[in-house]
Amino acid sequence: MPRPFRPPLRHHPKTQTPAQPMGRYDASGDPPLMIPAVTLEEPLQFDADFARRLIRRDVSFREAFTVRDRTGVCFRASVKELTTDGGIAVPYERLDRSPESTVEITLACAVLARQRMIFIMQKATELGVARIVPLLTDHSVPAGGLEHEKAHAWPGQIIRAAKQCRRSSLPEVLLPARLKAFLASPLVDAADLCVYLDDRAEPASPPTVLPHRIVLVAGPEGGFSDTEREAIRSRALPLVLGGRVLRAETAVIVGLTAIHLRWGDFRTDQPLI
Repeated sequence: MPRPFRPPLRHHPKTQTPAQPMGRYDASGDPPLMIPAVTLEEPLQFDADFARRLIRRDVSFREAFTVRDRTGVCFRASVKELTTDGGIAVPYERLDRSPESTVEITLACAVLARQRMIFIMQKATELGVARIVPLLTDHSVPAGGLEHEKAHAWPGQIIRAAKQCRRSSLPEVLLPARLKAFLASPLVDAADLCVYLDDRAEPASPPTVLPHRIVLVAGPEGGFSDTEREAIRSRALPLVLGGRVLRAETAVIVGLTAIHLRWGDFRTDQPLI
């Protein structure tokens, strides 16, 4: 039986979330927490691996987290005991809708100045992205400016946002990449649909088959350079967001919303679970 949780353990070296080292801005994702069978008000005992994943999410004694069963139904559960060896939680609420996205979205976003990437990390997580790729483009923050933008704090922002919006999974943050390298990457090759935000292009015809793996490429303040735009056109379709010029961070949020409205969570024919 796991030992009862004691508040000082949260600051013990074995339990605290490891600090992100300066100069490293990536973080692995984590799939949804799952327990095969869940019954309301019936205690669940979990092992050390499950406890480690809760600790990474900064979930502590008496706090709640989202878990799903083998059928995909999601529940909220409250931690009753938690140590590095395991613990006990009690499910208390069945969720009518899953907080996990119905589509797998990769957001490739040019690194924005004035620490606006912190906002992007938060809101993209809330909008269900599977991963975020910070892009280094002609008009983005350069690689040498990432520390000034507090890039080392990006993974922590994702953890807090996932906790706030009740996600059971954690999106992945990849290392910053040059636009050309990303366009040639397996992520783009494997996508069912790759779109980029462009206020100069004519809207493209949407795919006839619903895509599951979607890549959204978003540019920096001032947009992509002409050379970059030509490279993107060979790999992606333009996604036009009306006739207004949006701030870069606004365009990202609207672009993700448009994807969900057309192909993802916000479609009117989506089931409740």
